[in-house]
Parts: sequence; structure tokens; C-alpha cells
Amino acid sequence: MVVDRSRRLIVAIPFLAGISSVSACLPEKGEPKQTVVPDNIKITAIEKRIGGRVGVALMDSKGEIRAAHRGQERFAMCSTFKAPLAAAMLAAHDKGKLDQYAPVTITKDDLVPYAPFAERMLREKRPTSLYELAEKTVDYSDNAAANIILRALGGPEALTAFFAEHGGAQTRLDRIEPEMNENAVGDPRDTTTPISMAGLMRNILIKASAGQKNADILSEWMVKSATGKERIEAGIPASWKMGDKTGTAPSSAPAYNDVAIIWPHQQEAIKAQAEPYILAIYTDRPHAPAQQVDKAIAEISNILVPIMAVQG
Repeated sequence: MVVDRSRRLIVAIPFLAGISSVSACLPEKGEPKQTVVPDNIKITAIEKRIGGRVGVALMDSKGEIRAAHRGQERFAMCSTFKAPLAAAMLAAHDKGKLDQYAPVTITKDDLVPYAPFAERMLREKRPTSLYELAEKTVDYSDNAAANIILRALGGPEALTAFFAEHGGAQTRLDRIEPEMNENAVGDPRDTTTPISMAGLMRNILIKASAGQKNADILSEWMVKSATGKERIEAGIPASWKMGDKTGTAPSSAPAYNDVAIIWPHQQEAIKAQAEPYILAIYTDRPHAPAQQVDKAIAEISNILVPIMAVQG
């Protein structure tokens, strides 16, 4: 079967029996202490092919883990942290801790590698706002924008506290961009587990633990994000709605990640939208080139399509 998503073609992988699945509901503000999920044979084969480690967690709207592979192992977050970062900024505004619409002037001192939006604001000498910076952090993955938001929130420690408050106790940010992408062997800094990130994003986007309006805003930003078209999105049916936030570490210690909210659709005749899923896919030090790893991530999301598909 070939899936046409208008921008590219991929060959869909037939679903094989043996997808790992388990029911393990997340507590209101915690995570499962023990989740035993057998390795999925097809994901294991993909991991072996690209090298390094692959971590996967698929969670439904109720907080049940439907599939996992190395779900409780730590992986460098890279820019996937920017989605919950945006949620934290929106929530801080609601609590009166900051004004997301106040003018923010970008300076040369704010610039770090990969800051397309911040560089444009500096070049045009135009003020922006935390709200606009949060949007561009999700959409473009602008590193300078992320750092400015972090500073307004109180730094990595404050964001880590937000993670824990919203069900991501195993997710931590310790540094700013770009140092947080170091991905040193055995270093727990700036890491998450697939299950932790899936639970955190489920609470924010589906359960709306940081507010329904904020969940809707962040979902919209993730849907229109310009990054990651060849990762999770490339593996799901073209008729499904999805939004994601990618993360990538440098070639010295490569990581290619993607976290998505996915809304499967029922049969076309019904035209109904099912409850969404959260899918987190992380890689660590794959040996394969970046393009091949992107395709592997798409393959994994395609393998999980039958679990998410709604029977009409």
C-alpha cells in the first residue's frame, strides 16, 4: 500500500501481529512505577538496522500505554522540550506570572545557533512578544526564542518543576540552547523517557491540565509546525490529523526525535474523528544517515497505525 501525503510517498508496512501493548494508566500527577512491555519485533529490527537505541511510547487519550519500546530508558530531549515549554509560558500568563503580550526586544546577545525568527526580528528592529516567540519556538524550533522564554519562566529548574506538576516527573531540563543538546553518554541532564514525555504531552494537550484554551493553542501550533514532515507524519494515513514537535542533536552525538498528537479518523462515510493519541519516538546515536533515521521513524509510526485506527 502506498500512502500519498501530498509532499511525499512512502511505502506502508503491513501490520504484523505482536505489537506490544499494555494498560497502565498514568496517575493524575505521576507516572507508572512499573510498566513491563515486551519488545516489539519490528521495532527491534529497525533499531538494529539504524544502530544505537530507539525509544517509543504510544499513549491513548485515557493515559493507557498502548505500545512501548525502551519506554522507560532515558533519551536526550533535544528540541522536543519546546512544546511543553510553550505550554508553560501560556500557563504562566494565565497565572499572572508574566505578560505574554508585552514587547520583547531581541538583542545580539540573545542570538545562538539556529535562530531564524530571532535573527529576522533583530534585523528588522521589530519588537516581538513571548507569545509570538512561543509560537515560533514550536513552529520553527527557534533556539533563541526558547532561551528567552526560559529566562522569563525562571530558567530550566522552573520548567522542570512544570514538567513534574503536569505528569512528567522523569523529564528534566538542566541547560539552555544549544548546550542542552550535548547528549553525553550516561548524562541524565536534559533527558526524558518516551513514556514520561508521552504522559506529559497527554496531560497538557488532551487532559488540558494547563488549561483548555492553552491546549488548543499548542495543538494548533504543533499542527502547523514546519519541521518533521519526514518523521512521524510520513508514516500515518494522509486523512489523519496530526501535530508534532521534533528534536535533533548534532552529528557528534546524534539524536533524531519526534513527539506527536495524532487524531485517527473513522471510515470516510462516518466522517467522525476519534480520540487522539500521543506518540513519542526517540533515537540515540544511530549509525545510519539522518535521512534513513527519519524514514525509520516514519516506519515505526506506520507500524503503530493499526493500534490507533478506529474500526468503523
